This record gives sequence, C-alpha cells and structure tokens, in this order.
Amino acid sequence: MKGETTRAKTMIEGAKARRVAFSKQRTGLFKKASELCTLCAVEMALILFSPSGQPFSFGHPSVGAILDRFERRQTACPTATQQAQANGDQTLVELNKQIADVLEQLKAEKKRAKELQHVKPLEIQNLSFDQLMGLKKALADLKENVDQRRMALLALEVSTPTPCARAIDASVIRKTDEEHCDPREANVGEE
Repeated sequence: MKGETTRAKTMIEGAKARRVAFSKQRTGLFKKASELCTLCAVEMALILFSPSGQPFSFGHPSVGAILDRFERRQTACPTATQQAQANGDQTLVELNKQIADVLEQLKAEKKRAKELQHVKPLEIQNLSFDQLMGLKKALADLKENVDQRRMALLALEVSTPTPCARAIDASVIRKTDEEHCDPREANVGEE
C-alpha cells in the first residue's frame, strides 16, 4: 500500500526509545483487546512487563477471574456470551417496562390536557381589592387541602410494607413547610 513503510522487526535501540514505544504499543494493544472482548463477547487476560520490569494487565471480566478459570479449567462458569445474553435480556425487559410506563403517563397527560382546554386563565388585573382578598383566601384553602391530601398519601405510603423512595416522615415535611412559609402572607390580611 502507498504510504506504508515496513520496518524490520528488531529490538529498538536505546532504553528511552524502547520505553516510549512500549507505552504507545501497550495502549494500542489494550484498546484492541477491549474491542475484541466487546465485539466477540470473549473473556481475556493480558499481562505485560515493561522494559523496566513494571507489570501491566488487562482483563475482561477481570485478570483474576480469567487466571482462576485457567488454573481450574472450570467449564461450569458462565461464558461471557451467556452473561451478555442474560444482561441484554434483563435490560430489554426493563426498557420495555419503562417505555410502557412513559406511554401510560403520556396518555394520562393528553387526557388531562383535553379536559383543561375549556379552562380560561384568570385575569387578576381587573379584580377589585375585595375580589383579590377572596381569591387569596380561596388559594390558601386550596393549599391547605392539597397539604392535607399530601400528608394522607405520605402516611399511606409509610404504612405500606414495601419500601418507597418517597416515604418520608410527615414531621419532616411539616417542618420544611414551616421553614419555607412566606412571611408576607401573614401581614397582607392584617392591613
């Protein structure tokens, strides 16, 4: 091929040049080994010693596992192909479940959007002071109802035997709500 030069396969002269060549060739060798493991689902171990005697290794799944298998010559160990197949099947099942969940959520959100199409936004610019105060009270009542419902749901989640990431102690939520209370809310009605 044009542009390629063939080099005699002899030992490189000079210790520094050999160290540099070893470092570059080692990186390329490990990269090719990793590609071979990924593409062909093979198990492999490489152990190299640098010109200075320092060991370098690459192993898939690990050097120790490959050496143990080689020493014992166990065939009962699952092969990399079998492990990849099992992992792929499990991942596929999980991904299909996630897709089904997302599609169900999308369907529910589309239904909610259709229901909310007739709702018009409230134009508060044209409301009188008394109307604004009534709206404020209605919103406060709504917030109280939402908080009560949330606490009831949290209490239900805490009482269920299955662990749930959202199961939080209700006292922590109340404390958090009190800390984030807007101080302006208390003063507006007193004027």
